[in-house]
Amino acid sequence: MFPLKDNLRCSSPATVTKWLILANVVAFIIEVTMLLSGHQDQLFGTWLMVPDKVTAAFAAGHPSLMFWATASIFSSMFLHGSFGHIFGNMVFLFVFGKGMENRIGKWNYLAFYLIAGVLAALTHWGSDPTSMIPTLGASGAIAGVLGGYLLFWANATISGFYVLPAPAYVHTKAYWFLIGWFVMQFSGVLSSVGPIDGAGVGAFFDADKLVHFGDGVAYWAHIGGFVAGFIMAGLAKIFMPKTDVCIIPKPECDAPEDHNKGSK
Repeated sequence: MFPLKDNLRCSSPATVTKWLILANVVAFIIEVTMLLSGHQDQLFGTWLMVPDKVTAAFAAGHPSLMFWATASIFSSMFLHGSFGHIFGNMVFLFVFGKGMENRIGKWNYLAFYLIAGVLAALTHWGSDPTSMIPTLGASGAIAGVLGGYLLFWANATISGFYVLPAPAYVHTKAYWFLIGWFVMQFSGVLSSVGPIDGAGVGAFFDADKLVHFGDGVAYWAHIGGFVAGFIMAGLAKIFMPKTDVCIIPKPECDAPEDHNKGSK
């Protein structure tokens, strides 16, 4: 299912989520501009995380190499491989980011997102430290948002489209959708052959035409991000003051006073 919305009613706008979406879109425009102007080497060599280069940089112990290797972990979180790649990621972020941002607060949510993205990238790196295939995309950080959403808003309703076996607009509980998504990542790991590249990469732009750079999915990054998000959300639930400003509305047949807060 491709999610389009949830049924959370939140009183606070998801400001950080919107800014993150904007940052990803701006980064994608810059990325496309660099590729169209023939700066592929700079983009691939500096801003995309290449596991082998990260491994070599820290093995060498050179401060400059380690700095750029670390920077690539962050920068790769805001780059995408195609229009479809960024569109899908940003829809997921828009649907699930709202509830997380409202639940833990704006600045905590920003830190949560970035930490989940870093841990997702490190999980992907750990799955094959010698891979020369660059990885990019926000899906590792967004996977962390999904993990946190599962803990806080498991009983929310997610609405979206199924394409196969026949197009349909459907509704499902968040826990079914998110657990199913997580299981699919393990299924992807088991069915993958060879190194896993990218984060849902479809194609890169070249100066003359679209150049396919890989059709893999960074399943380990998704798994690492999801687990990290779930754990961080659990810690937030224990140690942070509750900032719920969202409700899960009950069906109309129920009394208004029975409205639930997020899953406890």
